[in-house]
Amino acid sequence: MDYGKNLARLRINANMSQEELASHLFVSRDLVSKWENNKRRPGYDALQKMASLFSVEPESIIPVEKKLADELSLCIPENCEIAPEQAPQNINRFLQTLSERDSSIFMQRYYFMKTFAEISRRYDLNEVYTRVILSRTRKKLKHYLESKGQS
Repeated sequence: MDYGKNLARLRINANMSQEELASHLFVSRDLVSKWENNKRRPGYDALQKMASLFSVEPESIIPVEKKLADELSLCIPENCEIAPEQAPQNINRFLQTLSERDSSIFMQRYYFMKTFAEISRRYDLNEVYTRVILSRTRKKLKHYLESKGQS
């Protein structure tokens, strides 16, 4: 089941309209509709608020694997034709270009599937800063792949 259907099911089970959910989250009804139709993915804060509102874990709305795959898909340059068997080699080479901390944070997120909060606690970082590190690392990965002629 995709995350849009999960969200719609939770909303309907709570006897809530899209407009009412939008009001609780301080977003537009149109945005809720886009989430439910998989045209947009809710951001971290909206996902946390929805999980709290429906008394569920965020992963019951969007599975961890889907969130992580979506995050990493932003790293792949357009028209990139990396063979699946080459991906681990390219990522390992890229990780060697990073500081030990940034490489480890990347691994915690995308290999061990840790949450931002778990990573932040482990490295004694602010959660927002952890997100910034990961965002910058994904951009660096994209540029690395582009520079290696992988696009």
